[in-house]
Amino acid sequence: MTALAPAIFVNHGGGPMPLLGDKEHEGLTIFLRDEIKKHLNLKQIKGIILVTAHWEENKVTISSGKHHDLYFDYYGFPPESYKYKYDAPGNPELAGKLKKTLDNAGIESKLDPKRGWDHGVFVPMMLINPAADIPIIQVSVLNNQDPEEHYKLGKALYEFRKEGIAILGSGMSYHNMREFRNSRNKKQVVNKEFDDFLNEVCTAENEDKRRTGLISWRSQPGADEAHPPRAAEHFMPLIVIAGAGGSGPGQRIFNWDMGGTFRLSGFIWKGL
Repeated sequence: MTALAPAIFVNHGGGPMPLLGDKEHEGLTIFLRDEIKKHLNLKQIKGIILVTAHWEENKVTISSGKHHDLYFDYYGFPPESYKYKYDAPGNPELAGKLKKTLDNAGIESKLDPKRGWDHGVFVPMMLINPAADIPIIQVSVLNNQDPEEHYKLGKALYEFRKEGIAILGSGMSYHNMREFRNSRNKKQVVNKEFDDFLNEVCTAENEDKRRTGLISWRSQPGADEAHPPRAAEHFMPLIVIAGAGGSGPGQRIFNWDMGGTFRLSGFIWKGL
């Protein structure tokens, strides 16, 4: 019998910084490289569907090639950060099955055999699974940033967990570029209230509380500071993963303050 694969939301950090040994990313790098192994058994999963914040489309778009080059969608970093390789295979058959599943759920989608894997995929995956031996399907978020549609997408993805396919969301639980520039190293957490809200709804025993809380997330105190209006693409993968979580509560598996200022949280759903 195939073990139920988990749904996990991870923070991927700034550009390639977790791969470059950046001290401000040390806690995040350690989690992705070492600690996540406590929660994700790579020997048990048959593939990974990875929802990335760095791919926004007007309909859900699914990478469907046998192989995808890397898409270096960041600027101004050292030359070595544009030479990375990550040769995990794609899986056209799984991509086609995913599209059919979304069609049946009433979710518009399309296949894309050409777009490269962006850094929302390869930065965390180079740390999580450097062997690059597990097939990956990269999935976009929607540019409408509608929380209800993203939760519905997650509900559809849940079925693949039963087949041993892990569902990963790659984004940031806090992502405010202006504050990253202006408030670094304040040594005072600027988003505690919003992070507390995330933990409360993601670990709720009642799925209705999780769903209602995340769909109405924009009205929560601190939401606009954590993810400014029309710039919530890094939050959408978390909503998708919560939708894929099934009926049970999530567990916070990562809670760390970047630069002592920006609190980041990661979550896993393991049960039915």
